[in-house]
Amino acid sequence: MWVMSDVPFDQKPDKQRRGPPLLSCYDSLEDSCAYAWLMLSRGVKDARAPFHTPTVATVDAHGQPHMRTIVLRACDPEARRLRFHTDTRSSKVAQLAQNPNAAMHFYDAQAKIQLRLTVRLQPLSGDELEAAWAATRPMSRECYQVTQGPGTALQAPHDVTFDAAATDDGRDFFVPIGADIQAIEWLYLAAKGHRRALFDFQNGGTKLQWLVP
Repeated sequence: MWVMSDVPFDQKPDKQRRGPPLLSCYDSLEDSCAYAWLMLSRGVKDARAPFHTPTVATVDAHGQPHMRTIVLRACDPEARRLRFHTDTRSSKVAQLAQNPNAAMHFYDAQAKIQLRLTVRLQPLSGDELEAAWAATRPMSRECYQVTQGPGTALQAPHDVTFDAAATDDGRDFFVPIGADIQAIEWLYLAAKGHRRALFDFQNGGTKLQWLVP
């Protein structure tokens, strides 16, 4: 059983082998899938972890892709859902309303592990929204107190205006986004030989399959 650490390798160096020691999940589909979930969960808890700030790609009404970096706020392996926060006036909210299909990209340069996720995005409401807002720090709430929407043209950068009272402390424009994971593509780069796999969670099951790197 492996243990996550700042240097995510659990074996001693092998002088006969080039590159860093291999993870113990190297040749196991089940362990590789479990390790992927461990890295995602760590990305929520550890702001220094590479998975804390993944890339999300959505598609606009003209079929053009749009990528941006977000902060990972929650990971629920049982529900196979991630969560991040955004402004209700942002382009990503308008885009996911038209097409909820999206992609997320995670890469840890030290571990040499890449995850490419196929997801469906949805704004969360009710108790989920209230819980996410309650857990938001005052500094983060300031981002939603801006009276102009994200991407609004400005004459000068200091023309951005904040109004806590007019935005209900920012609550009016805050929305958590749930990313329901349809599939995870795993890529582990290793000198001994790369490992690539697909973890498919569609149709209510889990299908694990090795792929050509």
